[in-house]
Amino acid sequence: VTNKDANLQKYAHKSFHADTYCFDSRPEKECFLQYITNSKVKEVYFTGMFTANQGDLSIQYYDPETRRIRHYYPDFLAKMADDSYQLIEVKGDNKIEDAVVKAKAEAAKEIATESNMDYIIYAGSKLMTSNVLDD
Repeated sequence: VTNKDANLQKYAHKSFHADTYCFDSRPEKECFLQYITNSKVKEVYFTGMFTANQGDLSIQYYDPETRRIRHYYPDFLAKMADDSYQLIEVKGDNKIEDAVVKAKAEAAKEIATESNMDYIIYAGSKLMTSNVLDD
């Protein structure tokens, strides 16, 4: 067990399977670490690993490339210390302006607003150079 693994076990009560997540990128892992270790966060779940109808958290959106209705699975769901919720997406800097990413974000913002949640999309470089919860 490494120091980092032991440190994460200290926060296991704030998530599930905190030691077995398979992140798609270093910025996703960094986002998770920033959220799970921050006192502003009660719970954080890596929902992005549950895709293709493996989980209940999906958002329908219109894909402008295929012109079809598809499902989008945000990367994280966080319950904050003030009992508010955040839906969180992590994207590479080169993908932020992508038409499909924008379509997913628009649909997610609608759902989040109707559910009294915040939708946040983080660029990977921002996560790797700052603590987004302290900004």
